[in-house]
Amino acid sequence: MPGSATDYLRQRVLSHTLAFGAYTAPTNVYVGLSTSTPTATTPGIEVAVSGYARQRATMALAVGRTDLAVNSATVEYPPATANWGAIGYFELWDAVSGGNRLYWGPLVDPTDGVTPIIRNINAGDILRLSVNQLSVQAI
Repeated sequence: MPGSATDYLRQRVLSHTLAFGAYTAPTNVYVGLSTSTPTATTPGIEVAVSGYARQRATMALAVGRTDLAVNSATVEYPPATANWGAIGYFELWDAVSGGNRLYWGPLVDPTDGVTPIIRNINAGDILRLSVNQLSVQAI
């Protein structure tokens, strides 16, 4: 189940492609992890404990697709120094903190790409998103 664009990004793309506003692409994209369900208009509750930080993602078009982007490199968080809670969602941002939310979606089982998963991250755990595990679909 691929992630969806936020209202912020939809407005920027629309105004940019119809020539009534410019949009500058972000230099980098960062993955934030959420313990609550985000929507197109509202972010989820991002992990907010010592030692947690959004991690940079490298994205590219999925092989043979023109409407789907995936992470082309592994995204790995350092070992948790405290419990993060039950992580069930990701959000892509244009900044390592603050910034603009671009996409959001559920974490899903990589074997079928559909079944939602929630993972409790405890102190010492490492969360790793392998290549092609994050995906976002064209708006």
